[in-house]
Amino acid sequence: MKYIDVKEASQKWGITDRRIRLLCSQGRIDGAIKLGWSWTIPSDTPKPRDGRHLRRFKTIDIRPGTVDVDALRRLQEKTPLTAELLESTGFRNLVRTTAETLLLADGVSIDDRDARSILAGRAVASVPLELHLALVNFRAILFSMASGKEKWCEKDAREMRTRLMQGIDDIHGADYRKGYALYPAREGENPTIAVQMETTFGQYENSWRNLQGLVSGALLYAGMLRIKPYEEYGAMYSYLLLAGELMRNGILPPLFEKDAENEAKAAFSLAVRGGNYEDFTHFIERKVHEAYQVIK
Repeated sequence: MKYIDVKEASQKWGITDRRIRLLCSQGRIDGAIKLGWSWTIPSDTPKPRDGRHLRRFKTIDIRPGTVDVDALRRLQEKTPLTAELLESTGFRNLVRTTAETLLLADGVSIDDRDARSILAGRAVASVPLELHLALVNFRAILFSMASGKEKWCEKDAREMRTRLMQGIDDIHGADYRKGYALYPAREGENPTIAVQMETTFGQYENSWRNLQGLVSGALLYAGMLRIKPYEEYGAMYSYLLLAGELMRNGILPPLFEKDAENEAKAAFSLAVRGGNYEDFTHFIERKVHEAYQVIK
């Protein structure tokens, strides 16, 4: 395969060098590889989509809702995210309970005793190897997020997906599913998954990430649930994006328990139908507060 450098790509596509380097760093140029300080790009890679053209696929106007910032700050000051906290029994229980709930949302049921054994490093003969890997990978990613300070971009989200699917599907695990969003952003308009994901991360990068961490996390999380970019372990993937946004802001990820499913669905339905994310954001906020109660 023949490769070209940034300058050649700039001349070929009529885009500035600086813009191409930015698009490469965001994972928006297929096949781009960083070699030292420079980027190299497959010569047959198509020109990246113009953000101005993607704007027409922007989701409807959103009312993101508000959170009690002072209450969250008090929780953060009282219980900072430290290595000791991540090793605590309370945090491990939060991870296990949430993982079981997310797996159920993904159509997989696992006994709590089996989940405890797997996360304690013991194999369970009656549980498929794939499920062992999903649980262990999920926990490992969550632990690593405590030290992450970078805001999400589409490239990082796909790399995280690759880690989640490690050992399960190392070849196609990060490929977007075929088809369209589970819930279209606009009636009568539903572009491909790839376009929807690029549009959503564009909104995040340009506006959502400047909001309070829990609010931006809730919007990104709802966006992933709306699109459903992956068939397998989609609930786990979407939650990890939310958790990463919270943890980089020093906030514990939410505790998801099975009995909250109906409340979550009702809040999400209201958000995707009319763009009112008030209830959905408050749902996430309550679950974050519950997480702090569990780890005590």
